[in-house]
Amino acid sequence: MLVTKTYSENSEINLRLLAFDVTRNELVAVARAVVAARADTTDNDPATAEGQLAYIYGTRATRALWRTKKWLLHRQENIEAVSHPKKALRVIYQSVDLAASKTYRPRPISGKGSGSDRVISDAQGSLFTEEELAGDAKIKLGKIDSGVWYYCVSVSGDDVRAELSLPSGISEGNFEDFIERIFVIREGEWPALVGKYDADDSSSAVSFEPVVTRKK
Repeated sequence: MLVTKTYSENSEINLRLLAFDVTRNELVAVARAVVAARADTTDNDPATAEGQLAYIYGTRATRALWRTKKWLLHRQENIEAVSHPKKALRVIYQSVDLAASKTYRPRPISGKGSGSDRVISDAQGSLFTEEELAGDAKIKLGKIDSGVWYYCVSVSGDDVRAELSLPSGISEGNFEDFIERIFVIREGEWPALVGKYDADDSSSAVSFEPVVTRKK
């Protein structure tokens, strides 16, 4: 049985992200792109426009960030990702209902299909032995720097949260459980994080194509 490792304190979050070649403020910038994209809708758009734009710009911003770190464009089973040039490590953008909550596991806004199930099973399956997976004992893991990770962003009004997490698998279209969760934007942090990012860390910003917000 897996025991989810959660990083939720500032010092451990920043330290853990070093393995992914990114900073917390850079990931905040990706969330900013998602929020801006969701806002770029009008009453004339299809009902699904907000979610579609969030996925498109979230994926674009995720790739733009990691490709500045020399990561590679990756596409498998129609799943859009970015991959480490040397390690078996991938990151995929995902819009979820609620991220960065210790009492709740994120659920994808759009259900995951069989392709996602196969991709995660192939990558995460190599992290454990058959004996570990079949046993009842709790499996405590060290830091894992491989596998398929998801940058999960949730937006509910002014409540914006995000986490970079490693799911253990897919069950009925949802993440089955998580092996590791790195909380990037926690409850109530969004206004302060965005303000701090604007004031202190513009030098590390990734250049994303701007989304122009139109008044309804």
